[in-house]
Amino acid sequence: MKGIKEIRQRIRVVDGTAKITKAMQLVAASKMKKAQMLAIGSRGYILGLANIIGCMSFACIKKLKSSRFFSARSTGVRCVIVLASDKGLCGALNNNIFREIAQIEGDAKFIAIGKKATNYLGRCGKNLIASFSINDISEFHEVLGICELVTQLYDSGEINSCDVLYAGFKNTLSHVSIFRKILPMIDFYDEFKKIADFLGIDSERLKRDDREIIFEPSPSSILDSIVRTFIKYGMYQSILEAKASEHSARTVAMKSATDNANELSKNLKLEYNKSRQFAITNEIIELAAANCN
Repeated sequence: MKGIKEIRQRIRVVDGTAKITKAMQLVAASKMKKAQMLAIGSRGYILGLANIIGCMSFACIKKLKSSRFFSARSTGVRCVIVLASDKGLCGALNNNIFREIAQIEGDAKFIAIGKKATNYLGRCGKNLIASFSINDISEFHEVLGICELVTQLYDSGEINSCDVLYAGFKNTLSHVSIFRKILPMIDFYDEFKKIADFLGIDSERLKRDDREIIFEPSPSSILDSIVRTFIKYGMYQSILEAKASEHSARTVAMKSATDNANELSKNLKLEYNKSRQFAITNEIIELAAANCN
């Protein structure tokens, strides 16, 4: 009967685990729905920003390549902003991000967003210059401090470029690690071409806009303002995408854990019933043998 007691104890533990993972799955699913709506809904803002850029001729943007936002630099080091989760239990999402970090060559400075990113960069001895924490339902004002820090580092010459590494959201079951350049915006127009193609806009129309439009106070100041807006919103969109990927991955991971726990409980209960049947049969045989004697 000792074996039966051990199996009964394991069944209780597994059933308790299944209840916990089921509750975590429901919580993650609730957050996932909100995060996905924010990530997908906010993409429409890029459409308006692309239309504004479309009003500026491609030749005008080419003339402004001397701007600090558009010129490559030979001094300073690379800066990488790493977006990861604050908590675990989200499958391979964080590990995929960390695998990309391991492939970065040369000197680089890192800015961590999320406790997992902070802990990983600290363990690996990376040059971590700042860390931030973002709420599950991210607000736009939360990214302003990050963008201000990056702009200051870039203006002071401490960094020559800045990229953001995050898990891009595709659907509930799929996400992909993405490196996106923030500064310098050498491929500024190419970025909007990708956005326009994604939204189904004729990107060639933007380049063919040769109207003599008068910009007040000047094209450079307007473009400077647009670029700053693009940096801030681009960072905010990256965080929304990362949060949608995180909650989706956690929902899938907890559902898988719940299913595995239920399957294990089912197998243990079958083993428990077989053990009970075996023990009862042995007792009957012993009683029958004693009566025969």
